Amino acid sequence: MTVIPLNPDSPASHAVGVDFDLTVVRHDKGWQDGRIYGAPIPGALEALRTLQAVRSVFIVTARHRRYHPAIAAWLISHGFDAIVDEDPDRAYWLGASLLVTNKKLGGAIYIDDRGMCFEGDWDTALPEALRRIGELSGPVAQPAADVPALTIRQPWLAAILAGDKAIENRSWPTRHRGPVVLHAARALARDGQADPLVRAVLARPGAPALTTGALVATARVTDCHRDTGCCRPWGLPGLWHWRLADVQALAEPIPAAGRLGLWRLDPGQHAMLHRRQATALPALAHR
Repeated sequence: MTVIPLNPDSPASHAVGVDFDLTVVRHDKGWQDGRIYGAPIPGALEALRTLQAVRSVFIVTARHRRYHPAIAAWLISHGFDAIVDEDPDRAYWLGASLLVTNKKLGGAIYIDDRGMCFEGDWDTALPEALRRIGELSGPVAQPAADVPALTIRQPWLAAILAGDKAIENRSWPTRHRGPVVLHAARALARDGQADPLVRAVLARPGAPALTTGALVATARVTDCHRDTGCCRPWGLPGLWHWRLADVQALAEPIPAAGRLGLWRLDPGQHAMLHRRQATALPALAHR
């Protein structure tokens, strides 16, 4: 958590912003055409007085300016000296009164009912923001840095999505075990297009589309071993065999450029991935 102490060279550090609706005052009966009718939220008035003892405090509201005098009057009725902000150029607040404003002035901290603290990491902040606005259900997912992606050329990837191919062949091994995002490369693999096993997969009704240049599925890497004549017919000789399980096709592909090796999603791709996972389509079970 970022700490902003009092700093003589920073006027904003001398002030604290507090939201009015649902932070200071209740809304038991809804909006009521803007009428301010609610009782103070328990502890709110005491908190304002405590904050005023150490900083200047301003009351922030998204209400139209015509409601600001009523907010000031409500605060005055509860024992505060409150004034309405009439300065269009004000950038911060230094004063003993509670200033009622609709501007986001400079302050050491904002306290409100919907605020979210950004702590320098968009990998966690973006999914949390999407969750709070209803675009991502459930708990915040693990950071993108913990979920690697693997680029695979089509139509080999289609055979994986179809459930036929549980082995991905690589010239290098991996120690990674666990979740992996499957990415379809932009270029098609000619050897895959000519492979009779793949051609049989693609000839079946409902065969996966040959999507390219996108994240298309998630899976788990459960094993990686050097070829010993095993894993036929999909395991190729002389290569490392990566065993994939629990393949889940995304409801919609996510456009993305691939990379070599195991690579990391950026925060935007990570957030979109978890939105797609909420409506993921289960791939056919591996045969």
